[in-house]
Amino acid sequence: MMSNPDSAPQYSPELIQRARSGDQAAWEILFNECYPKIVRVIRRRMSKSLRKHYDSTDIANEVMKSLAAKFNDLDFSSINGLRAFLINAAQQKMVDGYRRCHAQKRDLARDRQISSGEVMHWEPIDRSPTPSQLAVATEGEEILLDGQTGKYRTVIEMKLQGLSNADVAHSTGWHIRKIERFLQNLRGTWRF
Repeated sequence: MMSNPDSAPQYSPELIQRARSGDQAAWEILFNECYPKIVRVIRRRMSKSLRKHYDSTDIANEVMKSLAAKFNDLDFSSINGLRAFLINAAQQKMVDGYRRCHAQKRDLARDRQISSGEVMHWEPIDRSPTPSQLAVATEGEEILLDGQTGKYRTVIEMKLQGLSNADVAHSTGWHIRKIERFLQNLRGTWRF
C-alpha cells in the first residue's frame, strides 16, 4: 500500500525556517519527528546505574527545552542536521548526569540497599551554629542594642533571650500591641 505523498510531512529547510519564525504547526511537526527518536536513543544508550536516577523522557524534555531556548542561534540545513544535534545534546546530558551521579558526594557506588536485618548507624546532623554564624549574630545583637535605652533596650534583650511577646509585656508593663508595633518597626528599619 502506497502512502499519499501529499499527506506526508515535508521535512525541508523551509519547515525549520517556519518554526524559527514562530509557526506552531511547524514546531509540532519537528517535535513529532524528532522527540520519539531522541527518546529511543536515550533508552538504548542509558546505563543501568543512570536509570535509577533519571528517566529517558526527562532527558529528552531537557534537550527539547534547550533547543527551544537556542533555536534562533542555531543553523540547520535539514531535519537530519537537527536530529543529529538533538541526539548529540541528549548524549551530552547523559554524560553530565553520569558525572553528577558519580561525583564523590553522590557516588552511585555509595548507594546501599537496606535489608530488613541490617542495622544502620546514622550520625545525627549537627544543627548548632558555626563560629562565623555566632560572630554575625553577636555583631547583629550589638548593632541592635546600640542606641537603645530604657524599656526599649529591655524589650530587645528579652526577645533575644527567646521570651514571648506576652512574657515581655507582663515584665515591662507595656501592652502587647505596643511591643508588637515596636518589634515590627525595628524589623522594618534594621537590615543586615
